[in-house]
Amino acid sequence: MKVGIIGRTNVGKSTFFKSLTLEDVQIEDRPFTTIEPNKGIGYVTIKCPEKEFNTKCTPHNSPCVNGIRFVPLEIIDVAGLIEGANKGRGLGNKFLSDAMEADGLIQVIDISGKTDGAGNPTANYDPKKDLEMVKKELESWIKSIILRIRLRGTEDISEAVYKALSGLKFKFSTVKEAVKAMNVKTLDEASAGLISDYVLSKDKPMVIAANKMDATENLKERLADLRSNFKYSIISCSAAAELTLKEANKHGFIDYSENSIKIKKELNKDQIKAVDILNQIIKKYGNTGVQQALNELVFGLMKNKVVFTVEDEKKLSDSRGRILPDSYIVGPNATPQDVAEIIHSDIAKNYKGAIDCRTGLKVKNDEPVKNEQILKIIV
Repeated sequence: MKVGIIGRTNVGKSTFFKSLTLEDVQIEDRPFTTIEPNKGIGYVTIKCPEKEFNTKCTPHNSPCVNGIRFVPLEIIDVAGLIEGANKGRGLGNKFLSDAMEADGLIQVIDISGKTDGAGNPTANYDPKKDLEMVKKELESWIKSIILRIRLRGTEDISEAVYKALSGLKFKFSTVKEAVKAMNVKTLDEASAGLISDYVLSKDKPMVIAANKMDATENLKERLADLRSNFKYSIISCSAAAELTLKEANKHGFIDYSENSIKIKKELNKDQIKAVDILNQIIKKYGNTGVQQALNELVFGLMKNKVVFTVEDEKKLSDSRGRILPDSYIVGPNATPQDVAEIIHSDIAKNYKGAIDCRTGLKVKNDEPVKNEQILKIIV
């Protein structure tokens, strides 16, 4: 699956992206730093079953650190959005089409209010404007596509809309639900707007990452204001702090988990000062919020699950003897056969069933898998 990092220009999107992926991206304090979307691999986190089975995992596709499994997914850092993008202003439709590659979105805002609507430094900017602007731009663009449809005779509205939105990863079932729920009989300004709002909310769920929390004096008041005006899930965070911690961990200076920092090497005065500041952030907020925002999108809003797969249900290993080697993100209604398809098309083609390794019982082919279930796929 893919997660898109979106937002207007110069609010810390690329820093947020790099803090999730540690990809080398251009990070500068100026508008339109990102033009082509950056892509990388990020990870959602979940407890590894190794302790439950009194064993030690030997991961293959998903690292395990201190009993926490890091399950991979693709992250896209989309170019910054400005007002009027749906009419071609700024990077216009390029931003919007790149954003639609994603299955879910994280919109990064500057909760401190120190960046204005054009991405320039300011004071007391209201971040509600960003949420309103991005929502308007996305909905207006989808609406404009729907309004270009020319229905022919008795052509089904749902099919016509779905065809027009093909390539943007909207589900036909969602389009059909929208047309039925809104009682759409013809396509006009009003009905196109209703359909646009419906399909975006259903098929492009979005978490708000309220970035720069550590640079915001009145954080609680600003968050309360946003939550009283929008129904979004809003997670406060510091992408800069997370990136600094990840880089220090990567180079062996510290051992970093989401709520603790342990120094591993001798540090100079500046490094000690930096670690002290980072420790204060962790102590005050509990974590940097970056991983929490991603987990909230993937698990909280999208209701996805993680499934572990093995070849030997007794040893919990694959053919190479690796214990609990692989884990995969699957949709809320995914069946064992869907899991087989994610692993490899040949496995899905030869699929004969699946065994739940906890119970030793065969799983029904049409039954949704459970979160953290360990499966042996029979081929």
